Amino acid sequence: MRGKESTHKNVYSGNMGVAMLVLLIITFFPAPALAHRVYVYAWVEGNKVYTESYFSSGDRVQKGLIQVFGPEGNKLLEGRTNEKGEFSFDIPQRTDLRIVLNAAMGHKGEYLLKADELGGAFSPKTVAKGPKQATKAAASQVGVSEEKIRAIVEQALDSRLQPIARSIAKMREEKGPGFTEVVGGIGYIIGLMGIVLYFKSRKRD
Repeated sequence: MRGKESTHKNVYSGNMGVAMLVLLIITFFPAPALAHRVYVYAWVEGNKVYTESYFSSGDRVQKGLIQVFGPEGNKLLEGRTNEKGEFSFDIPQRTDLRIVLNAAMGHKGEYLLKADELGGAFSPKTVAKGPKQATKAAASQVGVSEEKIRAIVEQALDSRLQPIARSIAKMREEKGPGFTEVVGGIGYIIGLMGIVLYFKSRKRD
């Protein structure tokens, strides 16, 4: 009896050792799918949308395919990133824009640019004032000045907040694997443990 108990204990400790080894390997050498995750971020300046695309390692995505879709799924335009992972385009329409990045090895990233982020795009152009218009403008000088001041302040705030917004978006995207990826990783671990235990049991037989 003691011999059997000792054998069972040895098998149990051996299995636990293998399981811990597998866990350490997966922890410090993650699956390639997680290691090569890609991100795309977009922001607006004037009437243009600018994008940056990069891997989770920080390397820029070069020659990645960028596709822009409207709210109904219709493709509005496409292009490729440069050597710095950048791509820009004129705003096609003032609606939500879904920006999709297709990188190498089938890796994909998305970014949703909301319509309210487009700011004052497509605002009416200023028309040269004639004598009568100038008189009317002078009569309502206070109102016009307030509007101009508001526009200048908003533009200044946008230019200051854009880098902060970009940093926040990157932090949000790079915060780590989501629930699905965690569950997938656990399944990956269990699968490897099952394979190892199967071959160990065959050796004992």
